[in-house]
Amino acid sequence: ASILSAADFSISLTRIAGAIFEDDSIIDLEEIPEVIEFYSATILEPLDDGKIAYNIQLFPREPEFKEFLPTEEIIIKMDEVRMLWGFRFRPTIETFGGVAMRFAEWFYATKFIENELEKGDIFVRDGSLQTGYKDEILLVKDLHSMAQEKNVYITGLSKSCRLITKNGDSLISLIDMIASEKYPKEKWYYHPIYKMTKADNLADVYFVKLHKEARSPFRFDIFLDQSNKLSQQEKEVIITNLASNSNALSFPGYPYGLIKVDQLSRVGKREMEPQKIQILSEFDPNIYEKYILPRIRSIDAHDLLNAIRKN
Repeated sequence: ASILSAADFSISLTRIAGAIFEDDSIIDLEEIPEVIEFYSATILEPLDDGKIAYNIQLFPREPEFKEFLPTEEIIIKMDEVRMLWGFRFRPTIETFGGVAMRFAEWFYATKFIENELEKGDIFVRDGSLQTGYKDEILLVKDLHSMAQEKNVYITGLSKSCRLITKNGDSLISLIDMIASEKYPKEKWYYHPIYKMTKADNLADVYFVKLHKEARSPFRFDIFLDQSNKLSQQEKEVIITNLASNSNALSFPGYPYGLIKVDQLSRVGKREMEPQKIQILSEFDPNIYEKYILPRIRSIDAHDLLNAIRKN
């Protein structure tokens, strides 16, 4: 969540969480924190070749969180951003608080598997197994290595899916429409959709409806190297285990564990203003007046108009 930003800098607060469920019961973590928190500060930095990069610095809120963060600095060149996303114009700098979160999630996941999971356990990421940035791919390779060493299955469940057909239709919506007619009020999965085999996106992709009352199916990824070694029956066991953990009345068809993690990691709107005040109080008064305040004022006209409208 972005706390403070201008055109050329951004400060965000991020929480990352993990939870273990077994037979519908939550199990306390033994070795690593259930939640870690950190600030990320992103600035635009000129490079020696005259180009610009995003410099993202990570600052743990507690000293003990440091070992669960990937690095103190992430450098992403503007060329890499444009090549990946096709941005014709520079993305807003607040976007890179989310990049810091992704890097930290992969690193925390590796620690989570290493210290908390055992052979045959299923790790479910909140989101797909796709990656993007060069250094992010290296973190995911570490995760894959750890999972293979401990014989833990890596999967990912996405709350949203933007895959489309050749005709431009939503792929998951079409599959849902067909399945709802053929299997009304039933759980189901659809496969194969496609396999991502690029070095940075190794996943076998499914669509799954994990509860008969679920309002929609989800995209479900299984790490491709593991999927290729499993029989279809073994893959169905993974999906069945996930479905048995997806009976919450508040959100049928969505795993308890991911609901719990969302609750633990969410940064509420009520927290934002106190966090902003705390951050601003840390600046030297002269630096604040000369450098920070003019930058904030350069983009806060909308906030001022909103305040006038409320009054």
